[in-house]
Amino acid sequence: MSKKEKKLNNALTDDTVIEIPEDEIYTYHIEGLAPPHINKPYKHYTLKKALFIIVIVVAISLSMYFSLSILRTDTFTFAEISDGNYQFTKFSNPGYIDELTINWVLDVEYPENGETDAKEITVTDAPDSLPAVPVKTKEEFIEYNKYLLKQEQLAAIEKAKLYPDYKVTEDTSKPVTSVKEYAINGDGYIKTIYIGENVLEIDGKAFYSCWALQRIIVDENNPNYCDIDGVLYTKDKKTVVCYPCDRDQYLREKYGYPKEMWEWVPQDGARKDIFSAEDYAPIWEEYREKVMTYVIPSTVETVGELCFNYSNLATVYLPEGLKRIENLGFFEMPNVRDFFTYITENAIEDTSYEAAEGLKTYLSFPEGLEHIGTDAFSFNPAMNYVYIPSSVKYIGHHAFWKSCYEENGEIKGIPELNIALSKEDFKENVETGDQWVPIYNHNLLKKIPVNYGAERK
Repeated sequence: MSKKEKKLNNALTDDTVIEIPEDEIYTYHIEGLAPPHINKPYKHYTLKKALFIIVIVVAISLSMYFSLSILRTDTFTFAEISDGNYQFTKFSNPGYIDELTINWVLDVEYPENGETDAKEITVTDAPDSLPAVPVKTKEEFIEYNKYLLKQEQLAAIEKAKLYPDYKVTEDTSKPVTSVKEYAINGDGYIKTIYIGENVLEIDGKAFYSCWALQRIIVDENNPNYCDIDGVLYTKDKKTVVCYPCDRDQYLREKYGYPKEMWEWVPQDGARKDIFSAEDYAPIWEEYREKVMTYVIPSTVETVGELCFNYSNLATVYLPEGLKRIENLGFFEMPNVRDFFTYITENAIEDTSYEAAEGLKTYLSFPEGLEHIGTDAFSFNPAMNYVYIPSSVKYIGHHAFWKSCYEENGEIKGIPELNIALSKEDFKENVETGDQWVPIYNHNLLKKIPVNYGAERK
């Protein structure tokens, strides 16, 4: 250590005690330091203060000039973009708006005269008392569920009386041409979103976690987007953008099912089963076909980011021309069990279960698929078979995470990954992310087996 370093070290470590009289504690001047300014003005204080204020004002002005111009209300937020149009950036639902049209800058008015656009809640035709259980037929089961639904609707009517009268207004001088990611996020009230002809760009994450969303309807004059029975697509129908989380509610109404059904035999508190397993099974299978099956059109090449997240589908038919499944494309679909690929020479646009009848199909992902994004099939414990064709070039991290688990020493969910390529060819030709092979025992970090060079079932 040099003398200079020793001197500096001593200066930092030596304790120095300065005795300061109590009445000079705030004014005492230590030699070598600037004197305290208690009760004394700074030189040029006014000038320095003025300069500081000017600098702050200029900085804020420049920031506002170069940033987006924001239009904000308690309910809607829009940002003016470079071409003078507007981007829809945020919707904060006050709790009673269940339909929304995105085409112009919006606001909410609360008329004093009591006029309102709010829709009345309809009550289903249902029995006045709870039908006897167990029931034996589909018709009896529907009547039972109608009664339960009616009680929910009556309660909703009472709750709606507390809502204020309101109108969602449009400023037709300010077109909305884009919808930002997470613009409507975690909303539990919106049931229908209408996309106008002005909207040219919709982020794939724009309607994330809209739990009550049943349909997205697009103006036929929109140049970039369309819908097929309430599901959002690009205009050329090559990308499916958003499958509404609660579309099964729309399908239930369409096919006459009052309430959601589950694979297991329903329970009614401490009472006996509503249905016997034998009576319930065929009704469940019919419900699964009509409400929980989706056929992706034959034109589709890409499943968009977060497209099917949280949907209540059980069976999905994929077109053989599908090339990409983006990040979280089929994320957390607890009931999805089967993925089928279909082959067709004719264009398929009907997305109902009826479209799959008579199609030539095979299990799992299509030949020609190239990209499986991050978390594409995560949290899907009902899946039971995966085959990765030789065309796949990329599998993102955690692509099948939490889609398998151990129960009583047995692997449930996806028990194994079946891969067309040999192990050597796979390592050479396929890029993979971390934990792309799922773990079924997290305490022991046990991964499910990977069968390379496998043949499709």
